[in-house]
Amino acid sequence: MNVLPKIGTESIRFGATEAEAIALLGNPDKTYLTDEGCKRLQFNSLRLELSFEPENENRLGWIEIHDPDSSLGGRNLIGASQDEALAFVTEFLGGDPEIEDFGSFLSASYEGHWVELQCQFGILDCINLGVPFDESDQPIWPSAS
Repeated sequence: MNVLPKIGTESIRFGATEAEAIALLGNPDKTYLTDEGCKRLQFNSLRLELSFEPENENRLGWIEIHDPDSSLGGRNLIGASQDEALAFVTEFLGGDPEIEDFGSFLSASYEGHWVELQCQFGILDCINLGVPFDESDQPIWPSAS
């Protein structure tokens, strides 16, 4: 799975509806609502979770990727050391991340790129992507092409 910041992945793009996601990816293994009311779909075999946001017409706005075969910038990073992953993504995206230590995991967020890396035990565990927003706080949905 190719990870595309601000777009999604090559198989699912931000702005998709739940029905479109299921048509593309098949039925999810688990569905639940977050405390914020976002509907989350988990796809176990893809090691992927999608979040549909009520404030954005229930369209796909957040993707959580745990698949070690996924690639960002042409590199498979999930499972790589925290230092290696952060160095590569920092160079690839061209900016330093905001680092937050939550005790059990470290989060590195690349503001403006809507990319978050989560590391646990010094290893990159997942890549999170969000749809970007404009100055009016409206989502910038990627084009269909």
